[in-house]
Amino acid sequence: MRIGAHTLYSDKVPLRLAPKAFDAIVERAVANIPGRFRARMRNLVIVVQPVGPSPDLLGLYEGRPVTERSASDPMLEGPDRIRIFQRPHEEMARNAAELERIVTDTVWHEIGHYFGLSEREIHAAEDRRERLRPLRQAARLAKSTRNR
Repeated sequence: MRIGAHTLYSDKVPLRLAPKAFDAIVERAVANIPGRFRARMRNLVIVVQPVGPSPDLLGLYEGRPVTERSASDPMLEGPDRIRIFQRPHEEMARNAAELERIVTDTVWHEIGHYFGLSEREIHAAEDRRERLRPLRQAARLAKSTRNR
């Protein structure tokens, strides 16, 4: 996933998190993937690195999508890998909440590739998620006020 879909703000100081703090954001993003997808994620590692092969790259899926595998395939060497790059996320975000949202979007994007979605299909799914985001936030707010 590349930065192109978002605006970089040159008039702000980028956030800088300790690696463990950024790892925790990635872990929360993975934990928020619906269980029906997480249960199907096998032989996959997600690693965080400071920067990627290009400065505008947020994440990268490396492997063979599940839609291109079959039971008769020989065992693959090693797991598939999703790499999440910390620095471009920090430079893109205006605040901690936005950083969390961008990381979550990147994790979803790369997991989409793991499941065999094309860039076009992923962008369509991202558009649907973005349209539904206010509804999910309202539902969470209503649930939290009922539980008080």
